[in-house]
Amino acid sequence: MFMTVLLSLVLPILAGGGVIALAWLLPPLRKWKWLSGAAFGVALAVGVFGSFASENGLPVVPPSQKSQWLAFSAIFAAAFAILMPLTGEPGSTRRWPMLELIGICVGALVAKAPLVAALIAGKSLDAAQPMFSDSTVSDQIALGLVIALGIIVLDRVVAARPGFLMPLVFGITFGGLAPLADAAGWITLTFLAVTASMISFVAALAAAFGGAPTIGRGGLVAAVVLLAIFPMAGHRQTYGDFPWWCWGLVVASPAVLLWFEIPIFEKLPAWAGNTLRIAAVIAMVGGAVLVATGGTDDSSDGDGGSPFGDYSGG
Repeated sequence: MFMTVLLSLVLPILAGGGVIALAWLLPPLRKWKWLSGAAFGVALAVGVFGSFASENGLPVVPPSQKSQWLAFSAIFAAAFAILMPLTGEPGSTRRWPMLELIGICVGALVAKAPLVAALIAGKSLDAAQPMFSDSTVSDQIALGLVIALGIIVLDRVVAARPGFLMPLVFGITFGGLAPLADAAGWITLTFLAVTASMISFVAALAAAFGGAPTIGRGGLVAAVVLLAIFPMAGHRQTYGDFPWWCWGLVVASPAVLLWFEIPIFEKLPAWAGNTLRIAAVIAMVGGAVLVATGGTDDSSDGDGGSPFGDYSGG
């Protein structure tokens, strides 16, 4: 158990936290805007991929098990974290439809990943399967829409709120997914959520002492991709005895920050405004966790392995 925690949690968190520390706290590096804007997303990707690989081994291309899409979600996050800062700072593409096109393109690329996997495997597009066992084509479309809307909605908030707030909010959100994954009986997903949460908290701490850097568009897109894929995996791949909307309420919690960007809240002191924002996120996440953990049983399939047959069986 000690080695599992060390390899699947402690070391990935240290690796992701190290990326944040280098990019946001080391004076020569934190002045480099591209690196600063990509660091949070890369840190999440490094931690999540490391946690998955430590417990399940390296994924293959195309994935041989549906659980390996969790590892590929980290790869997607890393790619977008590196590329998205090239599209500008959050809030920099105000005029329609630039930001909307960015969100739609990112969502479409992730949603269509199973089609790409089918082509790599030499199969026809008709043979492509959704990412997880009980998911459908509609779920893939919904995944793309959630990612696109998340980017569009939160881009404005990231632009307005540099510093510790956004990493802290993502830390709370990922942290809320961990008990849901545990209640669903999937230990791998639990470890990934805890890893992402702790790296986010490290980023919040680093931002508080690092001159209030922004997570940038790279960090935003990486976090949104992981937040969209994790609950889809948890709901469709496992058999937790709680309502599906618990996953949705946790994932939607960062969007509540948009309501606090109306002018009336600008009149509040910074500490009061941030306290209200954090409290609203905690209320949504906490409500979902209470419902999920209050009505679970042990009939789950999930130790992280049994539901995940290879693709050869259909």
